[in-house]
Amino acid sequence: MPRPLKLSLAALGGVLVLLVGVGIFIVATFDPNAYKPLLIETVQRERQRTLAIPGPISLTLFPTLGVKLGAATLSERNSAERFASIESAQVSLAVWPLLRRQVVVDRLTLAGLRARIVRFKDGRLSIDDLTGGGGAPAAPAPAPATPPVAPLELDVAGIAITDAEIQFDDRQAPRRLQLSKLALQAGRIAPGVSTPVSLKARLDADAPSLGADVALQGRLKLGPAEGRVALEGLELDIDARLGAKADATALKTHVEGGIDADLKAGKLDAKLAGEFDGSRFKVALGMPRLSPAAYTFDAEIDRLNLDRFRAGGAAPASAASAAGPEKPLDLSALRELEANGQLRIGALQVMNLKASQVRAGVRAAGGRVQIAPLAADLYQGRLNGSASVAANQSPARIGLQQTLEGIAIGPLLKDLTGTDALLGRGNVTLDVSTAGATPGAMTKALAGHARVHLKDDAVRGVNVAQAIRVARAMARGAGGAGTAAKGEATDFSELAASFQIAQGVAHNDDLVLKSPLLRVGGSGDIDLGASRLDYTVKATLVSTLEGQGGADMQSLRGQTVPVKLAGPFNAIGWRIDFGAMAREAAQARIDEKREALKEDAKRRLADKLRGVFGK
Repeated sequence: MPRPLKLSLAALGGVLVLLVGVGIFIVATFDPNAYKPLLIETVQRERQRTLAIPGPISLTLFPTLGVKLGAATLSERNSAERFASIESAQVSLAVWPLLRRQVVVDRLTLAGLRARIVRFKDGRLSIDDLTGGGGAPAAPAPAPATPPVAPLELDVAGIAITDAEIQFDDRQAPRRLQLSKLALQAGRIAPGVSTPVSLKARLDADAPSLGADVALQGRLKLGPAEGRVALEGLELDIDARLGAKADATALKTHVEGGIDADLKAGKLDAKLAGEFDGSRFKVALGMPRLSPAAYTFDAEIDRLNLDRFRAGGAAPASAASAAGPEKPLDLSALRELEANGQLRIGALQVMNLKASQVRAGVRAAGGRVQIAPLAADLYQGRLNGSASVAANQSPARIGLQQTLEGIAIGPLLKDLTGTDALLGRGNVTLDVSTAGATPGAMTKALAGHARVHLKDDAVRGVNVAQAIRVARAMARGAGGAGTAAKGEATDFSELAASFQIAQGVAHNDDLVLKSPLLRVGGSGDIDLGASRLDYTVKATLVSTLEGQGGADMQSLRGQTVPVKLAGPFNAIGWRIDFGAMAREAAQARIDEKREALKEDAKRRLADKLRGVFGK
């Protein structure tokens, strides 16, 4: 071997030995724990938080530059209360890439993280001082011009986070969320590299009561130069239970798809599909602005039962009133919502009402949500209209403008109120609004107007013709009374009525019911909040009850029969005042006799005058 080469190799070997010796000396003599007081003081001065590192800090230098940290805690700002803690953390960097301004992290591990984040009633977060969310910092003094420096390139061989727990105390809502048993595993994270990631966690919440096991996996791809982050091949599984333990509703969700975020432009796009509560769905979701968040969506769901997510499920109004005090409606999430999208649902159930082929356009901004158009097939007919929610006021206000055409009113009332006191098919128009903290309060505050026009209908529980016949046979003039019976009904060929609604009470004074036997008018109130009826029906017999004792009722033909209907929806009572009828009949006979006497007197007077004058 040539001597110069030997000398060169010897020199190189000497340099390496020297470097190793220097490294060994640094590791042996450098004590990172000596810097703990300085680090603690800096955190206290800059962030007004107390950092505690009771365990030792160990250092490795070659082949990787690494730091291993034991237990550590960080306090809340200006408080001794703990904000976060860890059991251990370790990070190691490759040394040589640092010389090329490349940060190659061999491994990053974090174990036993515990953190608690608070959102106060005024919207501030307890971590604003750490994230810069507490307001813009003072502008720093201008730095002297320096030549541009190439940015550092980050390359992480792997990340492992185990046994983490994060609590979120939202005092604005209020609600509490907790992520526990959180485990995150990721492979190599570097520009342009698609790496596998997986996450598992337990999610618990108290408003609404929710417990869920969450598992996510996919491939993460970073493009820091372009400011892009993509999650490809996403698979998300959620096994949840909604509600109290005794009557919890099990919900399983599986989601597949992909997410693409452009951080420089501040936007995100996602295409997702999967199953939710046994229903298939697909959605194209966009965020044209990440902060403050704004959403666009186009979603399609084959079926959705919203009553499953209400405590105790759905219940007709008559049963719900006995279930105990109502919980306030929580519409706080709508106050900051900004969204624009379309929703299609094949089959929908809400408040025990069933609909199909639901189409809704949704626009939300400034705490107001407008749903228009809102269309659906329901109860053998069609619904068209709009709805609105004003969550930016207290209590929240809801408006509804609807036209229902060809609706089977009996099944609709049965599902909505628990009773089908009215049957028939026809049209209903609604223009109502309300405000309240609970569904019951909203019902009692309902205001607006409505109109009903039905054909081939019946009023169940009261058979006016039968009641007249039976009561007349039992006691002439004594009156008749009873309670609504399931097997009885008054049939009509047409029904029309309009309602003025105030404070949850619908008032009507233009009822028109027609049948071959009867013509019926009426007036009174329907108290929707109390589920009670107070109404007077005035039935006029226009034909006799042929084949049903009609001869006995011939004397009532043409007379108006007052029928008083009163009581709760599920037990409406009726009463016929035959005393009043008798008085009216007697007065009618007196008037008839008086007219006859007048005519007779006129005839006699005319005869006498002809005798006097001979004509």
